[in-house]
Amino acid sequence: MNFSGVEIYSANDVLSLILYLSGLVRYVVSKNLAEMKPDNLGYLPASSSYQQEYVVDINNLIAFIEVAEKQSFSRSAESLQLTQPAVSKRIAALETELSSRLFDRIGRSVHLTEAGRVLLPSALQISSELSRIEDVICNLGKEVSGKLSIGTTEHVGAHHLAPILKKYGESYPGVNMDVNTANPRETLTKLENGILDIALCSSAGESVGGKHHTRLQDMEIWSERLLLVTSKDHAITRERCETIECIAGHQAILPPEKSVVRNSINEALTQQNIGPVVSIEAVDFQTIKSMTSIGLGWAFIPEVMVDDSLAVIDTHDVVVKNSVALVRNSDRSMSRAAQAFVDALPTRLI
Repeated sequence: MNFSGVEIYSANDVLSLILYLSGLVRYVVSKNLAEMKPDNLGYLPASSSYQQEYVVDINNLIAFIEVAEKQSFSRSAESLQLTQPAVSKRIAALETELSSRLFDRIGRSVHLTEAGRVLLPSALQISSELSRIEDVICNLGKEVSGKLSIGTTEHVGAHHLAPILKKYGESYPGVNMDVNTANPRETLTKLENGILDIALCSSAGESVGGKHHTRLQDMEIWSERLLLVTSKDHAITRERCETIECIAGHQAILPPEKSVVRNSINEALTQQNIGPVVSIEAVDFQTIKSMTSIGLGWAFIPEVMVDDSLAVIDTHDVVVKNSVALVRNSDRSMSRAAQAFVDALPTRLI
């Protein structure tokens, strides 16, 4: 959003405005009503001291302004999207708070009493301050700063996130970034518990204890190809296995069952009528790569992680991709720092 030409306020400015508004409600209502003579106020029987400090409910005051302007409880109720009894209740509460009758009800007509006419300018002033504070809060985030907690996996953090963070840090030096690296399940649990602002990992479809994270929303932002690899001295390499049927006869090292990546691998193999013999399950690509490189089995890892310690098995018929998603907690509002980070994400992997 563009707030050009709008004054920037700090958090302290907003706090001062809120405190000011709180005092304003007390001061302007008390001052204007106390300046009137008691016999002109139309006091309700409950109280009679016009020198007291008046503390009023903002919602009651807004209802008062609507009724004063529209001279109708029914039209005011429609404007406020309330029932007519609810508006009447707010006006009655305000009259009780101020110990003053504010409206004369003659038949279907509603007219301000003298106390109501004195109160109206103060009420309008307070309403104006409320609108100004709303604008201040909206513009508070124009200067992006504060703390940003990002959760990610070792693979995404090591191979894709670093250059993004560098560029983001240069654009928003006022943001203190905290990068938390863990496996996808731990990352999503922390996100759901409010420890993280956002996360970059496989998907919110990862499950913990068999249950999905219902409060998390994910959006795929990147997709990368996974290559089938093994060690250079593995039997697959020595025997020159070139078909997926031959490879599947050897032990595999795969992500855990029910994980998003494992589901993608199973789907691709099922299309070839292959059921892998899984000897080891590991939650992150770095562990899978390390175990594969020492000859414990074959695996699928991201292309960017392949190095000289591994042999790539070319299987044209089996295509597996890893989707990287931006995940957020739908119960938590996005900070300006988090939104700026999302806006800075590239549309393809770096």
